[in-house]
Amino acid sequence: MRPFRLLALAIALAGASAGDAHATRGSRYVTTGRCAGVPGVQLKVAKGFCVGLAASGLGLPRGVLPLADGRVLVTDLGRWDAPAGRLLLLSPRPGGYEVRPLLKGLDRPHGLQAGPDGQVYLAEAGRILRVNLERTPPTVTPVITGLPAEGRHPLKQFVFGPDGAIHVNVGASTDHCEDAPAPRGMRCPEAERDTPGAAIWRYALVDGRWVGKPYARGLRNAMALAFAPDGSLWQAENSRDTLPGGVDSETLPHDELNRIRPGAHYGWPYCTDMGRFDPAFAPGDCSRHAKPERLLPAHSAPLGMVFYTHAAAPDAWRGSLVIGLHGYRRQGHRIIAWRFDASGKPARNFTVLVDGWQATARHPLGAPTDIKADTRGRLWVTEDRNGTVLVISPE
Repeated sequence: MRPFRLLALAIALAGASAGDAHATRGSRYVTTGRCAGVPGVQLKVAKGFCVGLAASGLGLPRGVLPLADGRVLVTDLGRWDAPAGRLLLLSPRPGGYEVRPLLKGLDRPHGLQAGPDGQVYLAEAGRILRVNLERTPPTVTPVITGLPAEGRHPLKQFVFGPDGAIHVNVGASTDHCEDAPAPRGMRCPEAERDTPGAAIWRYALVDGRWVGKPYARGLRNAMALAFAPDGSLWQAENSRDTLPGGVDSETLPHDELNRIRPGAHYGWPYCTDMGRFDPAFAPGDCSRHAKPERLLPAHSAPLGMVFYTHAAAPDAWRGSLVIGLHGYRRQGHRIIAWRFDASGKPARNFTVLVDGWQATARHPLGAPTDIKADTRGRLWVTEDRNGTVLVISPE
């Protein structure tokens, strides 16, 4: 096994043990009153909303999908080093939610989406499955297989486009192509080959089978994907961990908010921020790569986002892009929202929707992972480090 894979596995195992250690920490939330029929939690939340603790002790919950009948699906990653993931069903009951596993033995499951055919779709590390909930136990049908499942970023997020095509994140196998042979010039094999990693792939249904092609590249890890009401695809980028030459790695490089255009190259691993060139690659010209629409705090780690368009959303927030900042450094541990103007451009600055996880030692460390809206205007949020599902509800 190559050295970077050993390092990635060590990091993954460390993350798994840390997540397991905190899997039941949801009970440590300071609760008060009720929110959306569950115990309210004492977090700093924007006016007009409350936050409730819907379920805890869920292992490493990643993807979330509220169903039309009030139930909620959640993927539990399980472990990083073995196929031990689960699909969980949260069913409402008086005072909370009953949790029941529907599927077990999944390989690092993350993404959950409702397809245009009304079926549920679930992403394992190496494939995407269609799940038939009408069967007991549910049956699964692979629809996309052969996705790369090794390296530093094996988890898969995906979204359906307005035309029904599936857009899938294929994360970079490294941090910044550090295993490429020198001299590297402005060519990282993973980013430039015909079948790139660090890319979004588009799969269309052709003659009964899903056929994939690269859609956009130079995107290190596109774990936050969402289509806007105007049909445009947006991505929040997890940028590289460090920059060379003693650059302050606490504030650089910034994570990014990108509008995705077909065929564009967004600069990984050569360029970060608004065209900052990495001197490890030479010669370099960042002008040939697409620039971000906005910058996010460094290492804030956006992992889930959704356009908050439902009619039940409060007027001031309707149409905004809500993003969960998972964060493994101080800039994360928040849920933010970006408002868009009439031309479809994001505002200069984001607004904080939920904060305060680090206010006191009594609170668990906030780690929002995925976020989805239901038909009642509530936002459902998974937290893998705390093993919980939160619900953000208009009051």
